[in-house]
Amino acid sequence: MDNNEITVFVVDDEPLQSELHTLFLAEAGYQTMRADNGKDALTRITQNPSSVHVILSDVSMPEMDGYEFCRHIKTNEETKDIPFIFVSSLTDIDEKLKGYEVGGDDYVSKPISTDELLEKVKRAASQYEQSIAQKQQLSESFNAAMQAMTYSSDLGQILEFYKNSLNAKSFDELAEHLFRVMNSYQLRSTLHIVTSTSFINIGDRGSVSPLEENVIELARQQDRFWDFGARTMINYENFSLLIKNMPIDDPERYGTLKDSLGSLCNAIEACIKILLFDDTNQQNANVLDAVRETLVGASQSFQSIQKDNLQTIQDMTDKMDDAIMNLGLSDHQENMIRNIAIDCYEKVDAIFDKGVVLNDEFEALDKRLTQIFSR
Repeated sequence: MDNNEITVFVVDDEPLQSELHTLFLAEAGYQTMRADNGKDALTRITQNPSSVHVILSDVSMPEMDGYEFCRHIKTNEETKDIPFIFVSSLTDIDEKLKGYEVGGDDYVSKPISTDELLEKVKRAASQYEQSIAQKQQLSESFNAAMQAMTYSSDLGQILEFYKNSLNAKSFDELAEHLFRVMNSYQLRSTLHIVTSTSFINIGDRGSVSPLEENVIELARQQDRFWDFGARTMINYENFSLLIKNMPIDDPERYGTLKDSLGSLCNAIEACIKILLFDDTNQQNANVLDAVRETLVGASQSFQSIQKDNLQTIQDMTDKMDDAIMNLGLSDHQENMIRNIAIDCYEKVDAIFDKGVVLNDEFEALDKRLTQIFSR
């Protein structure tokens, strides 16, 4: 959607802040709506949910604060997909966790940077558009996955995952198999993978919000199983799995799921280690090929230079013989000049022999590198 097709609802009890936000958004081409508290905004949005595409809300407001407002938006089936961005000067981890707990999608800290605000609104609007398209796709994928499952029990699902995940060629493919199992459990989840150079976040419904990414990074510092609200974080060396809707109102099912998820995560860890190992081997192979190509090129260039040197000396000797015949030199003078040329030729030939030894060393180095990278 173009900016002029997107409506941003600005909710702030401070008139100056509300006016500034509205001005910035209007200048960027967005349509805007305004309210000075969450209660009024909630009433207007629920009357026409499709008219709002992004919510930009302050936290501290009278009648209904931003957290309560967000909780109502995210628990309503008709409004839960509207991206919700908090605007606040409260930026510590406890405040961000509150925003994440009630379903917030992003957080803008005061004092606000106009560029940052517009970039976050743009991203949120794009995610909203994607979520609408993904709803239909998710429904179809879920039904197809359910029909494809051959086992009805939790153990059967895990065995199915073991079988399918062994053929996974990428992290995305592994995540696809995982999300099929999680869907069968009716659980929402995000997979966080740790590589040697970066982090990879894969959500079961596409993109992962910045606030969720931040919460995952903080939660990786906790225990193997860490519960917060209806969410559970499972931490392993090479990955973390965030489950967003654990059935805390059903203790028996909750306990059974934890046992099953422990077995499932052991399989995930094994598969990720294999993928990381394959990726490292491919990188090593690329390095080895580059080094080998350089060594071969250097060896060939060295041999070519030495051959050219020998040919140049030989040509010089032949020309000196022809010149000596025409200079009328004495036998002693001719022999002296000829001996200088022969001595020079022998020294170049000796250098060539050293070049042969150097070429052998190139070949030995190539073999040694092959051994190192094959470990």
